[in-house]
Amino acid sequence: PFFRDNIMNLSNENKLQEIFTAIFDRADDVTKLRRLSESDWDSLANTSLIAAIESEFDIELDLEDMERLSSYSSVRLLLEDKGL
Repeated sequence: PFFRDNIMNLSNENKLQEIFTAIFDRADDVTKLRRLSESDWDSLANTSLIAAIESEFDIELDLEDMERLSSYSSVRLLLEDKGL
């Protein structure tokens, strides 16, 4: 079995959910959001998402990181890869 060394802690998980909830103005479960199936996930929302993640987690995302932002799960994995 495959085990990840870096698993996001609950505090960071909550922060990430709050970011998605605020940007996409959702009251339901944001953990299932995917860029391709979310009509509100346009370029402005993506830019807002990047800015919020960088600010909240005190990191800088490079172009390769930004290209990985395709779903809640992909953002979570990206942050875990960065040790958050």
